[in-house]
Amino acid sequence: MYEYIKGKLEGQTADRVVIDNNGMGYSVVVSLNTLAELPPLHEEFCLLLHPAYREDDITLYGFVTDEERTLFRTLIGISGIGPKAAMGLLSQFTGQDLIRHIVRGDAKAIARAPGIGKKTAERVILELKDKYKDVSLDEGDDAPLGTGAAARLRQTDNLFNEAVNGLLGLGYSYNEAASLVEKVMTPESTIEDILKAALMAAGTMA
Repeated sequence: MYEYIKGKLEGQTADRVVIDNNGMGYSVVVSLNTLAELPPLHEEFCLLLHPAYREDDITLYGFVTDEERTLFRTLIGISGIGPKAAMGLLSQFTGQDLIRHIVRGDAKAIARAPGIGKKTAERVILELKDKYKDVSLDEGDDAPLGTGAAARLRQTDNLFNEAVNGLLGLGYSYNEAASLVEKVMTPESTIEDILKAALMAAGTMA
């Protein structure tokens, strides 16, 4: 029923966006990887959609690429993996990283995703390892996965997300907010410390 939506980005938090399509605002759940690819607020863009139906509700899940949507649909086809858990996996890892973990049988790595315990991670591997058995791993794939800028946008720390959401409410894009929070956050930081330091850093860079 819903294949894609095209409109202006009018709002975003750490797990969803609001798209204005012909005067109607649509709330769409997205992964952190998709958030990282979004344009600035009020610019037009397009998301591929997957609707999840319940008796009294329709939740729209959005994806920048067909590859991510296909992987999402594959994940929710596994017993015990619902849309929320699938989006948690797609926020914790890029699709390529997740497939590498599956091919390697690395349940411990997969279990780092929110809502995914060890048994569920093992089920993901059991169900999908044959599907991706022909995927070749590059020469450099023995390096730690999920590092650098991409990992920053896939981390799940509650304080980090709270700070990012605070900056989103002030009009920053997700990428700008995540970059600022990463730059100023320390293990001892409170949410007030982070926001104050982020705003000072933003003023310095302006």
